[in-house]
Amino acid sequence: MFHLYQSDHLEDLAALLAAVRRQNPLPDPFAAEEVVVPSHGMRRFLSHYLARETGIAANMRFALPAQLMWRWLREQIGAVPENDPFAPEVMRWRLLALFDQPQFAADEGFQAARGALGAYLQRGETARYALAGQLADVFDQYLVYRADWLETWKRGKTLPDLPESQLWQAELWRSLDSGEAEGRHRAALWHRLAAALAAEKPPRALSPRLLVFGISSLAPVYLQLLQLAARHCEVHLFALNPSRLYWGKTVSAGELLSRPDADLSEQGHPLLAALGKQGRDFFDALAEAAIGADIDSYAEAPESPGLLHTLQFHIQSQILPQDGRADWLDKNGLAGKDTNAVIAHLRADAGIEIHSAHSPLRELQILKDRLLALLAEHPDWQPYDIAVLTPHIEPYLPFIEAVFGGSADGRPLPYSVSDVRLSRRQPLLYALESALALLESRFEAEKLLPLLESGIVLERFGLSREDLPLLHDTVAGLNIRWGSDSEMRARYGDAGSLFTWQQGIERLALGWLMPEGAGLWQGVSPWPGNDAHLEVLGRFAALLRLLADTRREWETPAAVPEWCRRVRSLCADLFAPSDDDLAAAQQLEQALAQWQEQTEEAGFSGCLSLQTAVLHLSRFLGGQSEAGFLRGGITFCSMVPMRSLPFKVLCLLGLNDGEFPRNTKAAEFDLIARRPRAGDRTRRDDDRYLFLEALLSAREMLYLSYVGRDIRSDEERAPSTLLNGLTDCIAALAGIGSTELAQKWIISHPLQPFSRRYFGERPPVAGTRRDYADALNHPQPPPAPFIGSLKDTAGESSLKDGEALQQHRFLRFWRNPPRAWLQQQLNWQQPHIGGDWESAEPFAADHRTLSAAYIDARRRQQDFADTAAELSARSQLPAGAIGNLVGQDYAAQAKMLDSSLVSARRLPPQSGRIDTDAGSLNYHLGSLYPQGQIFTLADFPHARAKLSATDQIELLLRHLIYSAATPNAGSTVFLTLPQPLALPPLAQDDARANLAGWIAAYRQGQHAPLPFLPRLNLAAARSLLKKNDWDAARAEAAAVYHKGYQGFVQADYPESRLLYGRDGDEPPYRSDAFRHLTENLLLPLSGCLQALDEG
Repeated sequence: MFHLYQSDHLEDLAALLAAVRRQNPLPDPFAAEEVVVPSHGMRRFLSHYLARETGIAANMRFALPAQLMWRWLREQIGAVPENDPFAPEVMRWRLLALFDQPQFAADEGFQAARGALGAYLQRGETARYALAGQLADVFDQYLVYRADWLETWKRGKTLPDLPESQLWQAELWRSLDSGEAEGRHRAALWHRLAAALAAEKPPRALSPRLLVFGISSLAPVYLQLLQLAARHCEVHLFALNPSRLYWGKTVSAGELLSRPDADLSEQGHPLLAALGKQGRDFFDALAEAAIGADIDSYAEAPESPGLLHTLQFHIQSQILPQDGRADWLDKNGLAGKDTNAVIAHLRADAGIEIHSAHSPLRELQILKDRLLALLAEHPDWQPYDIAVLTPHIEPYLPFIEAVFGGSADGRPLPYSVSDVRLSRRQPLLYALESALALLESRFEAEKLLPLLESGIVLERFGLSREDLPLLHDTVAGLNIRWGSDSEMRARYGDAGSLFTWQQGIERLALGWLMPEGAGLWQGVSPWPGNDAHLEVLGRFAALLRLLADTRREWETPAAVPEWCRRVRSLCADLFAPSDDDLAAAQQLEQALAQWQEQTEEAGFSGCLSLQTAVLHLSRFLGGQSEAGFLRGGITFCSMVPMRSLPFKVLCLLGLNDGEFPRNTKAAEFDLIARRPRAGDRTRRDDDRYLFLEALLSAREMLYLSYVGRDIRSDEERAPSTLLNGLTDCIAALAGIGSTELAQKWIISHPLQPFSRRYFGERPPVAGTRRDYADALNHPQPPPAPFIGSLKDTAGESSLKDGEALQQHRFLRFWRNPPRAWLQQQLNWQQPHIGGDWESAEPFAADHRTLSAAYIDARRRQQDFADTAAELSARSQLPAGAIGNLVGQDYAAQAKMLDSSLVSARRLPPQSGRIDTDAGSLNYHLGSLYPQGQIFTLADFPHARAKLSATDQIELLLRHLIYSAATPNAGSTVFLTLPQPLALPPLAQDDARANLAGWIAAYRQGQHAPLPFLPRLNLAAARSLLKKNDWDAARAEAAAVYHKGYQGFVQADYPESRLLYGRDGDEPPYRSDAFRHLTENLLLPLSGCLQALDEG
């Protein structure tokens, strides 16, 4: 007998199920209760409910509908294999085997398939693998929803209402449904099962009772199965029906008006009509089924006059919003009130809230504030009464722990996360995923080095996290970019081992074997070795050797059993798992065993390439895990069909336009999408029904959120169309225009959580951060200027009377006076800004390295070919013809250098003291030559392709000190390629007078930061020299200050933001001191500035 129980509350259905079990226990107390559920989440809910309400939930055998059908096939028909030969994964391998067979390429029976799929099949093995997977999924849907098509194709016929693409699909299906697998698919076996269940007595007795719980949509074939089973056992179907009235023909108002023969009786509630298609077809079919007993459990009135309960009751009773408006207004005391009063009531009604944020992080921050307020307002509510759903959980994962873990505000909330990728939940699987990505790559540094972040990899090779800086610095110094060895580079069209791990290891080994300063040995340049690093780098070399050997082995295609052995071997050699990794290891072993079983069932014995094997394993590692579902605390999970569980507070995040409903398109050759029928499932309809179920599953509050503003431009973004439909419905209920309601009811949040909007007199949502509120409620007095007046400290100095300045400190200070002051006075350290690993080899030469190398070669009269060989051996020249051209260009430039400069004899260094009116300076001149001073890039460690502004200031000061200390001083030459730069001589008296100004400013800069930033002051000085107009010079400095410089604005430098970046602070170029320093320090060096520009 078929018993039907319907309700829009899952708890009521669970109570009815418990009553059935209590009033009619099974005859055999040891028999297991057969329960069919639509999802594992529903199973967990029912188990928890029965345990809580009845004291125990045991001896229950749960199954999904497809599992139940397959089990009955084995029990009633027999000779059915344990594994379905037409399961999607098995069909994938059967199709791959078919594509590889010679008969597929020659048999006329596959002519249409070859014509349709030829372009796909010619793209390689991975393309065939992906195509086979899509075809398997399509055929799997045909088995459930189009069994009649498959039967027609099996008989060699075609269907008149289908396009020509059915011809090649029919050819493939006939091939699949042949041989040993013929007639073993669900569609064929279904007829045999139906015949067995239609008999007066089935071959094997069914369980006396079958409980089908929480169903809101079911494929027609499974509904027919339950009806047949009802002849032999008690079938109790507990259906989650959103409406107590028949709604099988319900359509939206827009669809109704488009019909010429419109029947107004078919108009239903707009939300039910717009969102309920997925369940409507099922309940329409259920209404036509032979039902022995039909029991409903619906509320006779709304639980409260609140918005949420009113909408739920209207959907249940199919009351149109405009028809229920008067009653709702009257019950809430809003009859006769104006629009503002109605909107104010909706804002105060916590049943449904819609929030607009700037990012997923802000969505979570806003949500936490709201949940904290709710839990404080309702002490009886617990975190496990709250669920947070989102279409895609991955973008929110990094922020969930940061927000709900309590690290930011010290108020953690317990939570669990479900539907996370397996590799994100298990460190061993994450490390394996990283290793697989590396093995199918070009061995880029950016993919190999992150593998060292895995603790189980470090443990396996005896390394620690303290060793990582050494390893990173060594890899950077060796200039390793990509390629395990020369063989790998050869496969990508390049000969040699430049920039490879092989070259790096050879250089390391040779550095330990060869004496320091040794030259090339068989084309290898030794890396300066350090005995203290030998052990660590040796272990790292062992890791590299293992990965290279593994890649070399894996490049040979192999059958699936061999691939499983290779993966097991890799895990054993690469990882040292702990006890915490045993579960992950077991999951991996099960996946490998299942892979072998599937290919054996499919008869696939072909060899797979590395790319295809990694692609298949990545599908397992990317699978979702439900481990965190209903595990206590707030549940975070993805929106999954058939998981419409009730919670007091149900929160939906990420309801963005284009992202929900998810726009997952069907395969181009999916004929179901072209010829739909009632009862078919689509992802978009699933999402619409999910939204409807969420609306019905919230018991006290439905919290909806979306990213409604661009985080950079603050431009408005549209919400999901489903949110628009909900606001339209609420607007019709309240008698307000939809646009006006959206503008005044949806809560639009500011970009920052500490905005004053949260803590004003009438905030849109009260903020819960007491530290923010306290800071805003106790405003600080206006801050004093961070930079004191320079004239207040003029003439003062932290130096003792008579104490001379040291040259190295003097030069370091003038490279960046504001930064020097912060470091000296506040012990401030510049933030470290790390960059990404460069995997692409350099095609532009490093000018600093090559210029120094070729100038040195010219000095030593070395053959430039040998210089190029040494640079190439150190991966300091681009590979191939580009490297040859670069080397020839630098050799030509080096030949053009003035021989008197290159071969000049260095003079002994000179030291002494310069006394000026502003103070004394101890100097040291270490680069003296007969011509004057000669510097190279080696004297400026921070310079790259050319001298930066800070390097130019240092060069000017070195020249100034030299000229002040030396009578009849010569030029100061910066020897570089393509041509040297020479600063003209300065008279000693002029140099001393100018140096006195620099020393005086230095002493002032010990008390307050000088508004001297080399880029700005040099730009202003050059403009003054050209135009003699200070306003133009200041404008030039302002452009430099606010204009990007290699992607970084001067105003955004940390020291600039600290000193000049607060509200009310004056930028440095506007101060009088800036002008004074520019005019009095730089303009006297006008000839040198012109030389810098010409160089």
